[in-house]
Amino acid sequence: MPLFTGFPQLVQIASCIPESLILWAFPSGQVSNRSKEIALEQVAKAKRTKLDNEKQGLIKGNCLSLFDHIVNSEMPESESSDERLAKEAQVLMGGETASTARTLGFVSYYILANPDIRGQLREELAELMSQYPEAVPTWVELERLPYLQALIKEAFRLSYGVMHRLSRVLPDVPLQYKEWTIPPGVRTQRLELRLLLTARRYRKFLPERWLRNVTPEVIRNWVPFCRGSRNCLGMK
Repeated sequence: MPLFTGFPQLVQIASCIPESLILWAFPSGQVSNRSKEIALEQVAKAKRTKLDNEKQGLIKGNCLSLFDHIVNSEMPESESSDERLAKEAQVLMGGETASTARTLGFVSYYILANPDIRGQLREELAELMSQYPEAVPTWVELERLPYLQALIKEAFRLSYGVMHRLSRVLPDVPLQYKEWTIPPGVRTQRLELRLLLTARRYRKFLPERWLRNVTPEVIRNWVPFCRGSRNCLGMK
């Protein structure tokens, strides 16, 4: 992904290679190919539903999925082709599965590999989980457990999903940053990975950093989902 971000022309070149050749060279690409097929099926289904609703005189039917909302929106026809929407679907599916699985695997390793972490977590969960599975804790109850929350925050900090620079462009007015004035249309970039690993001491998995001496710098640099209007869609 960082390579394609720095050289976007490679995406256009790669799209000209026959799909059969890519799958022959990289058999694991079958997973991505299947996800694209599923995405195209869902897009086609949403468009068929819209046509059926229009035939029945319904201005807007029940929107059961994201693509139902998109095809019933005012999005220009040029931006709602099957291919474009399928790519959007693949991004969504990748974001809500691959990154989640990575974080779960990451934190599970540190819990199992570190007896101290495992012991503190077990002690904190003992009372709340004593009646499990007859009584399942609620999200609110789990959010009140400080060590569990510290583990989660530390896992997010080190199992970052986006490792490349994210670009921003202010098209209309200049951007003032300290003593520098950035003209309109100039691309600026920030590397979230560098913020998450600000200092060498930040590269160690240490949940306790969120339980004591939490400085404004630590809070400011915790950006696993990015920030602003272009932050992670799952945070909306």
